[in-house]
Amino acid sequence: MDVYNGPHLIITYEQECSRLISAWKSNPPNDLEYRKELIEHRNIALIIKPTQIMWLIENLTFKLSDSTMKWVDEDISGPIVRAGFIGKNKEGFYEMAFVVGKDVLAYLGVMNIFLQKPSSCFIPSFFATEKDAVNWFNDDAGIKSHTKPINHDQSMEINFKGINESGKLVFQFIEQPTKFNSSINSFKTIIEHNYFMKNNIEKYSSLTPREIETLKFIIKGYDNKQISEKMHISINTTRTHRNRIWQKLEIKHLSDCLEYKCFFIS
Repeated sequence: MDVYNGPHLIITYEQECSRLISAWKSNPPNDLEYRKELIEHRNIALIIKPTQIMWLIENLTFKLSDSTMKWVDEDISGPIVRAGFIGKNKEGFYEMAFVVGKDVLAYLGVMNIFLQKPSSCFIPSFFATEKDAVNWFNDDAGIKSHTKPINHDQSMEINFKGINESGKLVFQFIEQPTKFNSSINSFKTIIEHNYFMKNNIEKYSSLTPREIETLKFIIKGYDNKQISEKMHISINTTRTHRNRIWQKLEIKHLSDCLEYKCFFIS
């Protein structure tokens, strides 16, 4: 049964299983419109009081601002969780599922709301398809109940699956479901580092070997005196290296400088 059909969001309610399903049919043009739709979701949830909530966000690639991510956590997720009507499964997870599709990277902006230790104190489960999410809700096919105990010490697996029709390499990543958040955050960090390196490699390459050595010490938190002692140079020379680094990298603050630490990660 449809309970809301807005400009970008459609909400249905399956009474037989007390499941509220919110699906993005299009991307909102800005944070304000995004917030309006989520307010509708929150208000409907607080009225209906479903025991399960499913979000279908395959079509949502809207990039959230930091302030909106915090707002979602505090003003949307928080009131729903505190109301107490959302159930929990056998492992203690709230019965809230997000169907993100197979392209996880496209939805990191949305998922980041829940990957940053939300104040609402709940962590949803993520799925590639709606069928997987429904099975998890229904406790079918071993999605939640396992006939064999999970080996939590098992290492992650990364399997090469070949080349797809577009000529791109395909890998399969296998990890324990309890490590979903940490794994996604690790991928996010790698992607951000690779993007930064790609866009700043020319600036970094303009540094001399001694300037690169100085930059390493700066990133480690050494002051000018400590750097001069480590490199066996005068403080004035250290200041010169630092000033040239700032000019070549076009940075104004130490925090900008620290971003270059990804060049030294082995």
